[in-house]
Amino acid sequence: MRTATAAIVIVVAVMALIPCSPADAAQGGDTLLIDYGNGNYEWFAVESTGSYLDVLRSCKDDVSYDGSLTIGGMGRIAVSGAAADWKIYSWNGNKWEYKGSDPMQRYSGTSAFGLFSDPNMVPSATPDDPAVWTQLGGSSASYSVSPSYGPSKPALPVEWYNTYTTGYVDSGLVVSGDLLYHTTGGTYGGTGTDADPWIYCLNRNTGKVVWKCHGTYGSGYEVTTPIIIDGFLVVTTTNGDLYVFDRYTGAVLDKINIPFNPPADSGGDIIWDGRVFVTGGTTPVYDSGCIFLGSADGKVYCYSISGSGVLSQVWCYDPPAAGSKGNYTGTKGCFYYHAPVIAGVDGKRMLFIGSYEGYVHALDITTGKAVWVKRVIDIRKENRCVPDTPGSAAGICISPDGSTLLVSCTDGGLFTLYGYLIALDPKTGDVLTKENGTEWKIEGLFTSPVSTDGGFYTYASPVSSGKNAFTAADGTVIEITDAIYKFNWNGDAEWVSSPYQLIKAPLTLADGILYAMDYSAGSFWPTGGGLTAISAKDGSEIWRVLLSPHTADSYSMVQPTVIGGKVYAGNDFGAVYCLSATAGAGTEEEKVQALQTQGFHHWSWVVIGVVAILSLVFLARFY
Repeated sequence: MRTATAAIVIVVAVMALIPCSPADAAQGGDTLLIDYGNGNYEWFAVESTGSYLDVLRSCKDDVSYDGSLTIGGMGRIAVSGAAADWKIYSWNGNKWEYKGSDPMQRYSGTSAFGLFSDPNMVPSATPDDPAVWTQLGGSSASYSVSPSYGPSKPALPVEWYNTYTTGYVDSGLVVSGDLLYHTTGGTYGGTGTDADPWIYCLNRNTGKVVWKCHGTYGSGYEVTTPIIIDGFLVVTTTNGDLYVFDRYTGAVLDKINIPFNPPADSGGDIIWDGRVFVTGGTTPVYDSGCIFLGSADGKVYCYSISGSGVLSQVWCYDPPAAGSKGNYTGTKGCFYYHAPVIAGVDGKRMLFIGSYEGYVHALDITTGKAVWVKRVIDIRKENRCVPDTPGSAAGICISPDGSTLLVSCTDGGLFTLYGYLIALDPKTGDVLTKENGTEWKIEGLFTSPVSTDGGFYTYASPVSSGKNAFTAADGTVIEITDAIYKFNWNGDAEWVSSPYQLIKAPLTLADGILYAMDYSAGSFWPTGGGLTAISAKDGSEIWRVLLSPHTADSYSMVQPTVIGGKVYAGNDFGAVYCLSATAGAGTEEEKVQALQTQGFHHWSWVVIGVVAILSLVFLARFY
């Protein structure tokens, strides 16, 4: 009894040190939500009284107020006149109500602080649905860390799945409340409406389609991820359209077209050296009350969005383009689907985006002016995968403290042969040096890193030639294999997982577990079609399951979305899956496989046995 009591005391003491999780936040008592207006948010259990400022300070250490409120280093910011500041909301049991911006007013129950520009904008997370995933990578900083959790023991068949005739699912899956959103990219070589882009809203608990929208054909492949802003869904498509939907009804509230006017000579040939994708806008992000995205013709746009969902252009960054074909000297290049990354650097909100011309552009989001521009890859003479092109500087992430900008550089091919990860100073664009004085650069092919205070996680593969080893944190050398790695911010590997054949989608970290989706199709199982959970502590595998149904070409580039004990995934089969602790009905093929696997222990064999015995009794009696 004494041992049990001691154990209880220890557990209670440990739990007291753990921040209130989204799941805990909704379990009775007052709670406080801090929504940073960029996809990042925090929940706190409230145990104090007084003003909103008093309650806020009891929950959060880094709070200052001198007539203007700053939380976690973020305060009022004016993006060319579209100012965002901290607003206060009160939960009325059904929705958030705007309470003004004076933190000295008396606290009145479960509330939220939100960094928005329009009072009609409210936080997406609620006490009823405390976990959200509103943007690619979870936020405009794209840390790829979910504050929620996944299933500890996933059940098969998957809880539900949805398949479409309208093409592959290559967009990320964003979630708020009981709704999930994604696009389909059009069937390869398809005709009619099945070849066009479609935007879908699903009930995330059942997989049923709530609404869908048919877009206009563009390039035939849709890979950008929608973003959720309060009651709006913002989507870009390859024909250049930028949509704002009422995310509950599917009504189009606004639509503009982003032009494609790349620098060209008198004959109409594009003069830059990099690859060209005629794909409209990149995946957008939302930060500081505005929407930011790059365009296929090499510009960066900032739009404000009103409380009624109407877009207005705030600024457009247009890098210089000079020279001629084969003698290009400009810095403008094609921005493909990769989202910009926005973060606070030395007290300034900055946007980072990389192009297929090999440049990283760093902008001040308040003005749209370049702070620095840096070419981080130029392999025109050696590019075996895409000859005569400089390569891509597309994948970007930043450390949570804003001190290190990681750029994933490749030769720009679909199946890349050469690449590396390089670390830049976000303030200047200068390449950082490691502790031993060498350049911070690691050769290999990397997925977009998961960024945490203690280091970053990524899937890495060796390049086709060159150095194929990592330096470990203990000074030893690790041969690069196709596996998941944890690195410290000095660029040293701390652990490596078991080998996994090919992963292209970013990893997702949730509650100490990394989730990874295989690129290869399910027909290649066990080396393809798998969703894997591994320990972020040491890289050990926790579980691995095959997502079914699948096809011979159900390849996946979709980052897993982890929310409330469920994992959502998608692939080129044109399928979306929900994996949880609840088993679904499955397909007829899966039911047969389950029957065969369980053999005589399955309940159906008991039924068959009873029927057989009754049949024998019947025959013996009447014949």
